[in-house]
Formats: sequence, structure tokens, C-alpha cells
Amino acid sequence: MSIGANLLPGKIIHIVFGEIIGLPLVGIMYYSFSSDFNYFMLALILAASLVCVFIGAILPDLLERPTNPNHRKFLHSWFVFAIAFIASFVMALVIIPLYEHLFFVYPIFGFCLGYFSHLLLDSTTKRSLT
Repeated sequence: MSIGANLLPGKIIHIVFGEIIGLPLVGIMYYSFSSDFNYFMLALILAASLVCVFIGAILPDLLERPTNPNHRKFLHSWFVFAIAFIASFVMALVIIPLYEHLFFVYPIFGFCLGYFSHLLLDSTTKRSLT
């Protein structure tokens, strides 16, 4: 039996896992790379990232509705998984260090992490990814 097979069909697990993974990483990235760190900006970034991680975590199932067992198509593929992983990695190690003063790079990173977390969870199910 795969990890969490009974829990994954619900959107709640995708949202919670995405937020647990995404928000701390966004906060760490802001703390690590910001030359003018302040708590007010951290709160704004985390608030915006909360929404973006949420959207990223449920977007694959919104675009490819889980109405049947064969709902996992392109957006639930290993190819897109690799793209989401690379996008998260590039955001974390290239874009954010270069443009750490731009507010929107952190929520975009959060979106990538939310999407990546959705695919990561789906890859642990019996059906896995296509």
C-alpha cells in the first residue's frame, strides 16, 4: 500500500501539505537572501505566499478534475513534475538571490512549491503520475 493512499483524494491534504512545505521555505528564503529583512515585509510575503501555495497545491485537480480514476493527464505527469521541481530549484537558487528586493518573487516561489507538493503527494499514490 502506498503512503497516504486513503488520505490523498481530498483537497485538504494537498492544501495542508503544500502550506507545511511552502510557507516555511518561503520564509527561510526571505530571511536568507533579504538584505533589508523586516518582520512587516515577512508578514506580507507570507500572506501573499499563503494564497499562492494554496493555488499551486490545488491547481492540477482544478484543471484536470478528479471525476474518474483516469483524470491524471498532462498536468499530473512526470514531465510536469520535473518542470515544477526545476522551477522551484531555479527560483530558490537563482531568481530570489538576484531579485531578493522584488516582492513578487517569493509568492511565485510559493506557487511552484505548492504545485510541486501536489505532484509529490500524487506520486505516492497507487496510480502515481502518468
